[in-house]
Amino acid sequence: MAILHVVQVAKEFAERTLFSDISFEVAPRDRVGLIGVNGCGKSTLLQIIEGRIRPDAGYVALGPECHMAAVEQLPKLSHEVSLMDFVLKAYGQLLAWEEELQGLSTRLETAAEEERLRLINRQDRLTEQFHREGGLTFRSITRSTLLGLGFTEGELSKPIAEFSGGQVSKAMLARAILRKADLLLLDEPTNNLDVGAITFLQEYLTNYKGAYILVSHDRAFLDAATDRILELENGHLIATRGNYSRHVELKMDQRQRAQREYQRTLKEIKRIEGVIEQQRRWNQARNYVTIASKQKQIDRLKEGLVKPEKDPAAIHFHFRGAEPSGNEILDVRDLGLSYGSHRVFSHANLLLLKGETLCLVGANGCGKSSFLKAIVGELMPSQGHFRLGAGVRLGYFQQNTDNLTPSFTILEQMQDFFPHSTEGELRNYLGAFLFRGDDIYKLVGTLSGGERARLKLLQLVLGGANVLLLDEPTNHFDIQSCEVLEAALEAFGGTVLIVTHDRYLVERLADRVVLLNSEGMVELNQEEAFSSLAQPQQKEQSPDNTDKKDNYYQRQKESKAALLAAKQEITRAEKAIEANEAAALAAQDALEAAQIKGDFAQMQALCRELERLSEQEEALYEALEQAENNKLRLQKEIEG
Repeated sequence: MAILHVVQVAKEFAERTLFSDISFEVAPRDRVGLIGVNGCGKSTLLQIIEGRIRPDAGYVALGPECHMAAVEQLPKLSHEVSLMDFVLKAYGQLLAWEEELQGLSTRLETAAEEERLRLINRQDRLTEQFHREGGLTFRSITRSTLLGLGFTEGELSKPIAEFSGGQVSKAMLARAILRKADLLLLDEPTNNLDVGAITFLQEYLTNYKGAYILVSHDRAFLDAATDRILELENGHLIATRGNYSRHVELKMDQRQRAQREYQRTLKEIKRIEGVIEQQRRWNQARNYVTIASKQKQIDRLKEGLVKPEKDPAAIHFHFRGAEPSGNEILDVRDLGLSYGSHRVFSHANLLLLKGETLCLVGANGCGKSSFLKAIVGELMPSQGHFRLGAGVRLGYFQQNTDNLTPSFTILEQMQDFFPHSTEGELRNYLGAFLFRGDDIYKLVGTLSGGERARLKLLQLVLGGANVLLLDEPTNHFDIQSCEVLEAALEAFGGTVLIVTHDRYLVERLADRVVLLNSEGMVELNQEEAFSSLAQPQQKEQSPDNTDKKDNYYQRQKESKAALLAAKQEITRAEKAIEANEAAALAAQDALEAAQIKGDFAQMQALCRELERLSEQEEALYEALEQAENNKLRLQKEIEG
C-alpha cells in the first residue's frame, strides 16, 4: 500500500511551465532518486510534496499514518541558536510539553487549593505522556547522535550559524533522523559532505526502515542508495526501476526505440505518398478510390506520430588552448598551514608533473581548499615552501567564495573579466553556458548557486590557463553538466589538480589520488583513499603507546566487567521505576476515592505523596539515563 500519492501535479513560474501531469506513488521502504537538469523543478516538487508550495494543478496525498521529514538545502541560520537546540527541534511536541510542565510547576507554587488540584491532575497526566514518549531521554539521544556524526562535546553549544556547510548538512540530517519519519525528503544531502559523512549517510539509508525521495547529482551515491529513479525532463516524468546506472541504460534503450519507430513511421508515410502520386498519374476512377484509402492510412499514421523529445539543454564547451608549460608544474616541500594556534596540516610534500590529473581528497576541515588558496597566494603558509614551474599559468575555480560583483549584470561581469572581447563574442560564450536572451541582464547577486558556478566555469574556460586548480567543481552542477565538464577535462591538454569528494569524477579522470590529513600528504590508489576516508580516523601507534598495547587485554577485561555492572544497574533502575509508577497509580486511585468522600485531609496527604513520588521518579529516570550512557560508553570502549 502506497504511503504517498502524487497525482497529475503541475507547476508554473512566471508563465514558464516547470512540469505538468506528474504522477507517481511511493510505497513503504521505496528508495527513490529524483534527478534532472538544474532548474527543472526537482526542489520545487519536493516542496510541493512537503506542503510548502501549492501545485497549480493536481494534488498530493499522504497516507494517514505516514510521518514525513525533510532535509532541505542549507536554510537561513541564526547566531542565537546552538547546534544542540537546532537539532532538538526534531522533538517539537516534547519541547512543548516540557515547557508546559515547567509552567505548571511555577503556577502550582501560588495556586489556590481548588486550582492546585486541577493543575496537579494536568501535571500528572502530562508527565506520564511526556515520559511515555521519551521525554527523559530525547536530549541524551540527540547528544549521542551528534557525537556519532563527528561533532565534539564542545561544539554542541556553538551557534549553528558558525558551522561550515558540510557540518550544517550533518546537523539537518541528524534532525531528520531523530524525527523517526516514515518518509524522508532529501534535497542534495551530499553537498558539502566529505567522504566519511557520505558513507555514514549511505549506511544510514541502507538500514533505514522507511521510504525516501533523494534529489542528488552524486552518481555514485545514487547507484548505492536508490532502487527507483524519477527523472524530470522537458516538464515530464521518466520513471524506471533500478539505480542510476540502470536508469541510464533503460532510458537510452527507450530513446533509441522511440527514434527508430519515429523514423520507420516517417519512411512508411513517404512510401504511401509515393503510391498516391503514382495512382494520380494513372488517373482512373478506381485509382481515386485507392488514393482515398491510402490518404486515410497516412492520416492514421500521422495521428499516432510522436517526435522524440530532444535532450534538455546542457552547457557545451572546451578549454581554450594555452602556451605549454615546463615539465615540473608544482613542487611542494614540507608545507604547513595554521590559523592562529590551530594547525590545519603540516609536512605536505607533492610533485605535480605536466599533463597529470591529480585528485586531492580528505575529510572536511583537513585543509584541501586552504592548500589551493596557498598555491594561488590567498593564504600564507606557516611552514615550508612551494615553487611553480616555468610557464605555468594558473586557472582557479573556487568552491564557496568568488570574485563576482553582485551589482553587475552577467554581461557586465564578463566584460569586466574580458575587456578585449566583443559583446557578440561574449554573448556566444554565454549562450554555450545557457545564459541566453534576457538572461545576460540578470544581476549577478540574484543568481542561484548553479548559475554562479556556470559563470565561474566560463571565466576559467576563457582564461587560457594551462594548469587548472578546481575546488569541488561538481558541487552545484546537475548530472549532465558534470559529464560535460568531465569530457572537457579529459580533452584538456594541460595539468589539473582537483579537490573533490565526487567518486565518479575521480574514477573517470584521476591519474593520481593524494590523501591530505593533518600530518601531510600520502599517495594512494582510489580504493585505499576512499576506504580510508570512510573509516573513523585513528591516531598512529607511537613507541609511547607500547605499555597501553600490552595492557589491552587487561583493560578489555575490566571494561567488560564494568559493562556487566552497568547493565545490572539499568535493570535495578527499571524495576525501581516500575515500583514507583505502581505506587503513584495507587496513590492516584486513593486520591480519587478521597475526592468522592470529601476527605480533604487525606487528599492533601495524597497530593504530597504524589509530589514525592514524582520527584523520586525524576531521580530514578536520571539514574537510568546515567546508567545507559555509561553502558554506551563502555560498549564503545570495548568495540574500539
